[in-house]
Amino acid sequence: MRYLLIFLILHLLFTGKAQTYNYYFGNLHAHTGFSDGNKDSLNSGVSRPDGSYTYAKLSNDFDFLGISEHNHYSSNNNPGFEIQNYTVGLNMANTANQDGVFAALFGIEYGVSSNYNGHVIVYGFNQLIGWEPGNYDIYNEKSDYDGLFRKVKNNPNAFCYLAHPYHTDFSTNGSFSGALAYLPYNPAYDSAIVGMPLRSGLAFSQADTYDDYSTGDYISYYRQLLFKGYHLGIGYDHDNHYTNFGRSNGGRLVILAPSLSRANLVDAMQKMRFYGSDDSNAKINFNMNGQVMGSIIQGTVYPSFQLTHADPDGENADTIKLFRGSANTGTLWAEPVQISTGNNTLQYTDYNILMNNEYYYYAEIKQQDQQLIVTSPIWYKGLAPLSIDEHQFEVQLLLYPNPSKGQVHLSVNCESSYKVKLTDTLGKEVYSTTCTKTPQVLELDQLGKGIFILEVITPNGSTRRQLKLE
Repeated sequence: MRYLLIFLILHLLFTGKAQTYNYYFGNLHAHTGFSDGNKDSLNSGVSRPDGSYTYAKLSNDFDFLGISEHNHYSSNNNPGFEIQNYTVGLNMANTANQDGVFAALFGIEYGVSSNYNGHVIVYGFNQLIGWEPGNYDIYNEKSDYDGLFRKVKNNPNAFCYLAHPYHTDFSTNGSFSGALAYLPYNPAYDSAIVGMPLRSGLAFSQADTYDDYSTGDYISYYRQLLFKGYHLGIGYDHDNHYTNFGRSNGGRLVILAPSLSRANLVDAMQKMRFYGSDDSNAKINFNMNGQVMGSIIQGTVYPSFQLTHADPDGENADTIKLFRGSANTGTLWAEPVQISTGNNTLQYTDYNILMNNEYYYYAEIKQQDQQLIVTSPIWYKGLAPLSIDEHQFEVQLLLYPNPSKGQVHLSVNCESSYKVKLTDTLGKEVYSTTCTKTPQVLELDQLGKGIFILEVITPNGSTRRQLKLE
């Protein structure tokens, strides 16, 4: 399972040698004709997972698709899943998966939608979990969410993700009081559940024009579980039932991983390195001194946060809000501790924390077109005695694409002007400019192909990155 605790002393935590992650955009909640999806198969010609993966690969800004068939039969197409198709689906995902090109996953959506039940997306099992006689490999009673979460916890390759959750869902006793959101914190459940969606659907959308958005969200449920003490992230679901994978709307589950592979995506989900975005390609760098979203940390310095919003389409952030909360403490919801307006960056150091108390921090970014992005949290516990971190004002930047064919997007956590310069491999300066905004687009076609060092110089310091032009 995910590594829930990262115990790092000051010298290790703040060396600035953070893992470099890439951004991958996709969806892990979709259905095909193996259950109650591909409802337009007579017109689309697609009725199975293999054709659905092929379709999804051609969608814009779409690097991975997880097909999560309903885990039970009930009746034909309602939802209509049969045990023999589970292995077939796994094999189709294996065939469709191409490391570095497209990641294909196959799993289940467990449960039913009646009162006090709910749906849970589950990946990582080679056998079907269910309750209907003759239609399961691993038995779990229909409404036994305690049993389900514990099975996931005990499988190191698995994770579960709450689908379109309601406050009375996932009850352990068939009543309001037994619902996950109202029970006391359970560490076994915490180990199994990695996240939930910012939005879901529209489940029965037939659009393939990337613009059929759900108007609702699940932020209140997200806040409720964080307040209860759960460590979970927030993503984005399409819940496709028609053949429009990746195209019903531009919303994306965005995963941070070192490269595009199924193993890396599963690892990122288990470690909560993901966020939910209405925008199809916005890149959010949210970190605490190099430790990215999803990290669970303790240390002896005041936590310092940096966030950079960058959109290849040139869309800017209207408002960035950093929220802070502490489990079972104070008000029910996390509250904003820093707000940045009209800027693509945010910086904040929290000097107002109690020692030995764990806090969680997450960000909401609203773009100028009002599209919303919400990050997974960073959790931090300060240990006595707390001090000011000497690295808290280090320059953070986001540079993409890299390699580039000449046009480079650059975002910097600097609210004043800053200088950008490039030197070649011989140390000769070949480009220099002063920027007054972020993000900034650099036109570097005139430099030709090669390896360069890009340096950003701000009033708070400087940083360098290697850039390849091809």
